[in-house]
Amino acid sequence: MSRPAHSSKSAVKGQTRPRAIARGPHVLIRRPVPADRREFIALRTASARFLLPWEPSSASGKHSPPGRTFSRILKTTNTETNQRFLVCDRSTGAIMGLISLNQIFRGPFQSAYTGYWIAEPYAGKGFMTQALSLVLTHAFTKMKLHRIEANLMPRNQPSRALVKKLGFRFEGLAKRYLQIAGRWEDHEHWAITAEEWHPAPSRAASTGRRRTSSLARARTMA
Repeated sequence: MSRPAHSSKSAVKGQTRPRAIARGPHVLIRRPVPADRREFIALRTASARFLLPWEPSSASGKHSPPGRTFSRILKTTNTETNQRFLVCDRSTGAIMGLISLNQIFRGPFQSAYTGYWIAEPYAGKGFMTQALSLVLTHAFTKMKLHRIEANLMPRNQPSRALVKKLGFRFEGLAKRYLQIAGRWEDHEHWAITAEEWHPAPSRAASTGRRRTSSLARARTMA
């Protein structure tokens, strides 16, 4: 992590939240904590129709309830094989979405798969571009991973546009790769390596370790 594990007050009813791992112009990423449960469940419930058509399901097409999903996220938020990052509004602290690094392999691989979602009110506004950029920088510089992969359905145009914008390469199509809403869906493989990652200045992470002599740039830490 780019900052010590101190706590600060969030904008949500004065509850404590961990400090951000990294910040962009409009978003920050941080670890989920138990106090996020109610807000997370409300966000997922309100955006269910928007999100569920793109997410893995059981053979019957059923998805896990938001509460169960949140419990699973908490258990795997910071492990050797999984890392979870809430995407939050930088000014208000409101939760907007989630980015995961899954199936982290060390040794000669140093790789992981990324998955992500953003709630409907925040979609298409550039927030996920900023957030995923922050996670990639963290993965390549702090976690020392070498390769990040993303798998997406061919008809998911916003997701394809996101990975292309961030520099992922298309590596092929996997037929009937993953079960989504009860159907086996084809998925495109996209990937990026540390050598290829060149974050734009506008997407660069603000880790909080940088010191500035300009009071005009001073910010209250979320």
